[in-house]
Amino acid sequence: MTTPRLDTDHPEPAPGDRIDRFTLQKPLGRGVSCHVFRAWDGANGTPVAVKIVNWANVRDRDAALKQLRTEATALARVRHPRVVRFIDFGQDARWPYLVLEFVEGRPLGELLREGGALPPRWALYLLGQAIDGLDAVWKAGIVHRDVKPDNLIVGPSGIAKLIDFGLAKSDVLQLLDGPAPSELAGTAAYLAPEQARDAASVDFRADVYSLGATLFEMLTGRLPFEGGSRMQTILRHMTAPVPAPSTLVPGLPQALDDLCQWMLAKAPEDRPRSGDELRRGFTTAANAVE
Repeated sequence: MTTPRLDTDHPEPAPGDRIDRFTLQKPLGRGVSCHVFRAWDGANGTPVAVKIVNWANVRDRDAALKQLRTEATALARVRHPRVVRFIDFGQDARWPYLVLEFVEGRPLGELLREGGALPPRWALYLLGQAIDGLDAVWKAGIVHRDVKPDNLIVGPSGIAKLIDFGLAKSDVLQLLDGPAPSELAGTAAYLAPEQARDAASVDFRADVYSLGATLFEMLTGRLPFEGGSRMQTILRHMTAPVPAPSTLVPGLPQALDDLCQWMLAKAPEDRPRSGDELRRGFTTAANAVE
C-alpha cells in the first residue's frame, strides 16, 4: 500500500474545522503524535471524538499512519460496552483521522491523582469492568499494550470504558505486515517485564500485568514500582519483589493481596492464563470484601 502524499504545512486543527461530516468543537487532549477533539457528527447529530495525527511532532510519517491504521483496525474488531466504539477512519487533504465514540467522563488516573486510593469495593467495581472489556479485546486477537488508569474513562454513573488503542498489537495486522521488529512500547509505571524486553512479542498476559499495576494503584494510591527515571522504573518491574497492597493499606483482605500479586507475577506463565481465569480470581477477591 502506497502512503498518500499529504501537505504537512497546513495549520494545526482547531475548533470549527471540518473533516468530512465532522466539525471539531473543542480539544480533549494532545499527545506526542495525535490531537484529540470533541466533534459533532453532522450526519447523525451526535458528539464524537476525533483523533488526528499531529504532524508537527511526527518525524516518521509512514509509522504514524501505520499506528493510526492499527488502532482503527483493532477497534473495528471489538464490540463491547466497556470498550470505546470505532466509528470511522480516513484522511482528507490535511490530516489522517480516526473517529470514535465520545465518552463522557474523566480518566481514572485523574481521579487517583486528585483523591488517592479508592475504597476496595469501588476499586473492584472498576476492575471488573476493565476485565470485561479487556477479555473482549483479547478474544478479538488484540493486545492493548498500554493499560493504565489514564486509559480508563469513568463516567458520572461509574461506568468505565477502555480507550486509546494507539499501541495495540493485532494478530490480523501481523499477518498482513509480517512479524514486527523488537520494540519498546508502553508506559514504564505499568509495564510488564516481558514487554520491557520486547513489546512486539507479548500476548494478553502483558495487559494482565498492567491491569494488576492499575489495581495496586487503585487500592493504595501508589504505584507498585517507582524509580528516578524511566529505566529505573522498568528495572524495578523486572527485578524487585512484588509488594502486597496491605503493606501500605493495613486491613485489606488477603484475597486482594493474592489477586494483585498474581496479576503482577514477573513471569507471564505465573499470571492468569485466560480472561476466564482472571475473572474467577476477581470473583474470589470481591467475595472477600465486606
